[in-house]
Amino acid sequence: MKITTTKEFGMAKKPVLPLVPEPTTVNKKEDLAQVDLLSNPTDANSTKVKFAFKILEGGTETARELIQWMQNVERAFTGLNSNTGTLRKQMMQQFARGSALSGFNASVTQLATPTRLQAVASAQAAVDADDGTVPARAQRLADNLAAMQALTDITVLDLQGLGVAIIDAAIQDVVTVLLPTKILQRVKRYLRREARKPIDMGIRTYLMHIIRINSQEIARLPPNFNDAQMLSEEEIVDILLFGTPKSWQREMDRQGFDPLASSPAEVVAFMERIEMSEDFDGDKKVTNVNQGKGKKKSNFAKGNSEADGSKHCMLHGNNNTHDTSECKTLMAQAKKLQ
Repeated sequence: MKITTTKEFGMAKKPVLPLVPEPTTVNKKEDLAQVDLLSNPTDANSTKVKFAFKILEGGTETARELIQWMQNVERAFTGLNSNTGTLRKQMMQQFARGSALSGFNASVTQLATPTRLQAVASAQAAVDADDGTVPARAQRLADNLAAMQALTDITVLDLQGLGVAIIDAAIQDVVTVLLPTKILQRVKRYLRREARKPIDMGIRTYLMHIIRINSQEIARLPPNFNDAQMLSEEEIVDILLFGTPKSWQREMDRQGFDPLASSPAEVVAFMERIEMSEDFDGDKKVTNVNQGKGKKKSNFAKGNSEADGSKHCMLHGNNNTHDTSECKTLMAQAKKLQ
C-alpha cells in the first residue's frame, strides 16, 4: 500500500500559545470597542477610565487573541457593573460582530429555553416538597413558581444568577468553536515537551511566562474554563527541569538539592544562582592558544612578539630558519654597499 505524506510531515508545527507573546498590532479605531469603566463599579459617580479593545470578528484571531478578548470582556462587564444577563447581552452586541456575534446570539437563544424550564422545575419541586404548615412560606413558594412560569426566553436573562450564567456559557461556546481542537492538551504538551528556555532569557523570566500561560490562559480554555484544569506546582517543576540545561540538574544532584520536593519558586532561586555563576565565569578573559603541531608557522615573523623560534635575526627577529649571519637579505645589502 502506497503511503503519501503531506508537506508538513516532519516539520515542527507552530505552537498555539507560544512561550513568548508575539508583538501586538495596532488596530483601526473602527475595529475597537470603547467603554468608560468605573473605578468603583458599585459607585456610579466614581472616576471613569477609558478602555478600548479589539472587536471579535471570528475566524481570523489567534488563540491568544481570543483569550485576551475574553479577559477584556470580563473586565468590561465588571467595570460597568453589568450584573444581569440582559445588560451583558446588550453590551455583547458592541463587543462582537460578524460570525462571532451571530454565533453568540444563537447560543443565547439555545441556552435560554432549558435554563427557563429548569427554573420552573426547581420552583415546582420546592412547592411540592412544602408541607403547607407555614402559610407564609407556602405563599412565597407559590409566588416564585408563578414568576418562573411567566418567564420567556428573553425575560429569563433578567434573573441575576441565571441570566449571567446563560451569557457566560454563550461566550464560552463561541470561543470553543473558534479555538483549535483539543487546545488544552496541545498547550500542556507544548509546555512539557517543547517550551525550552531560550538561551538569552533569564530563568525567572522563563518561570513568569509559564505562570502567565497557566493562570491567565489555561484557565480560560475549553472544556471547563476554570482553574481546575491548571498545571500543578509539581508539573511546573517538571517543565522547568525539562526546559533548562542538564548541567543544572547535575549541579542540583551534586549539592543534594531535590527539585521534586521543592516549590517552583525554590527551584528557580537555585537555578538563578547557577545562572549567575555561569555569567560570572563567562566574563573571564580568554587567553590565546598556541598553534597546533599540524599548522605551519611563518618563515619570517616580524618582531619578537609573534615568533617563538630557536634562531634570531636582527632584521627578521625570532624564527626557525636562520640567524643574523645566515640572513640572505643582510648579505645582499652588504654586497651592494661594497
